[in-house]
Order: sequence, then C-alpha cells, then structure tokens
Amino acid sequence: MLSDQEYKQLVLIVNQYRADIHSNNGEPISESALDDLKHKITQYENENSSKIDKSSPNLTIAGTVSKGFQKFRHKNRMLSLCDIFDLDELKDWNERNSNYLKKEDELNLASTEFVCEPKIDGLAISLIYQGGVLTHGVTRGDGFEGENVTVNVLEIASIPKTILDTRSIEIRGEIYITHVDFEALNLSISRGELTGKMGKTGVDGMFANSRNVAAGTLRQLNSNIVRERKLSFIAYNVGLY
Repeated sequence: MLSDQEYKQLVLIVNQYRADIHSNNGEPISESALDDLKHKITQYENENSSKIDKSSPNLTIAGTVSKGFQKFRHKNRMLSLCDIFDLDELKDWNERNSNYLKKEDELNLASTEFVCEPKIDGLAISLIYQGGVLTHGVTRGDGFEGENVTVNVLEIASIPKTILDTRSIEIRGEIYITHVDFEALNLSISRGELTGKMGKTGVDGMFANSRNVAAGTLRQLNSNIVRERKLSFIAYNVGLY
C-alpha cells in the first residue's frame, strides 16, 4: 500500500500523464501502465477515504479546452467510466449500485439486468441535432465545458449529417479508429504518404496506440487531416436536448 506521500506524488504524476495524453495529444506512457498507476491510487483511496486529494484522477475529468476551438458548455455534465481490476471490486460496485437503487425506489424495486460489451476506447463526443440536422459536435473537455469541433466531426463518414427525428436531440458516443484503419494509417505515415504525430513522417511520426490517434486527430485545426485518418463513431446514449 502507498504511503501518504507516495499517494500525493502519484496523483501529481498521473495527472501530468493525463494532461499530456488528453490535452497535448502526447504518448508518455502505455494505456495499461497508466491504468495500473490509477489503480494504485484507487486502492489507497478505498482504504483512506478521509485523505483523498481533491485533484485525484478519480474525482476529475481528464482534458481541457484547447485555445484553438470555441468553448461549448454542456447542458448535462459529461462523465467518464470508472475502472475495476478484479472480482472483489466488481462485487463492491454491485453492492453500491444495489444500495443506491433500493434508496431510490424502495417500494417498486425491479430486478437488475446487466449488459456487457467490449470497450471502445477513443474520445467521447456529444452530437447535437436540431430539426434533423447535425448542428454541434462537442468534446467532453473538463466535463462541464468542451470544444466545438463540429467542422471536424463533419469529416467522419459514420456520423450522419441528418436524421429523421426533427426534435432537439443529443447523442453521446465514442470517436475511435478501428484496428485495420490504425495499422493502415501507421503504414502510410511510415512511407511518408501522410503526416503523423507532431506533423512528422516515417518512424518518428507513427502512433503508439489507437486511443491517442482519435483524441489527437479530432482536435486538429486542419479538418483535412481528420478526413485522411478515417475515424469511426459508435453511439451509446441518446436524449432530448
């Protein structure tokens, strides 16, 4: 278990890594290594609830709003998923979830059903449709305020520009790159056919993981780059706006 000082230092380190990944589009550490560090923080906080740092990655959303895009405030805060690493943590989550449902609906508690699906790891996006037309594409940002990246969202083929429903609707989902397109992109970068990270070509421009491709590409000021990299989209939530 971490000491108090080790915990505080690890919070600083993890937050710097998150800033490099989500705000600066860097690749300072692998996804699995970052998850392991975050898990150590979670374990400490589970045992020391009175000592949780206010800047803990478990209490904050990774990301900021780039100066290159207009700010856009979310009507409802965009949150991120919590990670678990073993069966005991899953049991603890289920117990907390069950207790919450009982408090919310003591007289009419329905049986709980679970849905399990593969995790699509990329960049969270809010799509707003008004009158059946896509009017805004907004990143999560800090959860309260994101970046208006509509001009880039319009370059993603799997995102419909119009829908049949003419109500004001918000669709939330994930922008990502498939394994096939990720490999093809790195191949093109290695051959000098396309530019990669930091505008480089060759080996130096190749991306280490697909998550950073999605995040970095959607926040490019040149929408032609978005079109070249063939991002994809999957929706996970819809509601009236």
